[in-house]
Amino acid sequence: MNFKLNLHFIYVLIAAALWGGAGIFVKAAGQYGIKEMQIVFFRALFSAIILGGIILIRDKGLFKLKLKDIWLFAAAGIFSIVLFNFSYYKTMALTSLSVAAVLLYTAPIFVSVLSIILFREKITLNKITALIIAFVGCCFVTGLFSQTQRITATALIFGLLTGFGYSLYTIFSQILINKGYATLTITFYTFLFAAVGALPFVNVIKTTNQVEAAPIGLFVMLLMAIFNTVIPYLLYTAGLLGVATSVAPIIATLEPVVATVISVTIFSEAFTLWHFCGIVLVLLSILVLNLRGKSREN
Repeated sequence: MNFKLNLHFIYVLIAAALWGGAGIFVKAAGQYGIKEMQIVFFRALFSAIILGGIILIRDKGLFKLKLKDIWLFAAAGIFSIVLFNFSYYKTMALTSLSVAAVLLYTAPIFVSVLSIILFREKITLNKITALIIAFVGCCFVTGLFSQTQRITATALIFGLLTGFGYSLYTIFSQILINKGYATLTITFYTFLFAAVGALPFVNVIKTTNQVEAAPIGLFVMLLMAIFNTVIPYLLYTAGLLGVATSVAPIIATLEPVVATVISVTIFSEAFTLWHFCGIVLVLLSILVLNLRGKSREN
């Protein structure tokens, strides 16, 4: 066995780290009265605008897509962005944040199953081992094992929808990559359709009044779009060019680790032995994914 770390692997790691900082922006937005679905809408809208600007400067040809593929971009935006966020916030409302976070990280399981069906990926011992270690690590990080938790059937359903929606971005992105679309094209149209899909759930008049009363809230959303959306999604999608579809979401379990570190260092929340064990396990799962035997499978 030897250890190998490739650049695409690092792209996914950086993306996960940036996603882990979402709490900073969500808390800041909350101070200006911006609610969850409004955050989803503004993130998607600003991200689409920024990405569109980049494409205009870099290569207008990246706007091109085939009519037969529009449904894939629309599905990616509506199901992998809007569905994921709505289900995640709903799960948090129905149960504890720790349970919601653990159910979110059922995503690698969904991706692994779908990858076998759609991309004929092989299930290796490394992947299975890393998947189990990462999931247990997430349970530790969120403190699920340190307290008694009760969960209703409704919460479980929405929680699983969160993991499923989260997994769909990887699946749809891989399909579009296989069709020859560039990272910028995929990410731009995904967020454009996400903004359109989220709009019906936003009270436009109320939102306009909020923005007029506290314009700085929009600035917070702009920063969130840049550092918590555009950059990490571009890196993650680029990472899929060199990382197996079933592996990328496991690497991304670094996200709750980063979120935990931020909660402790910035928001002075408690850091326990459970958190430490969870961080170690998630990092171990990433190490396991980089171990290669003679077969050198992805």
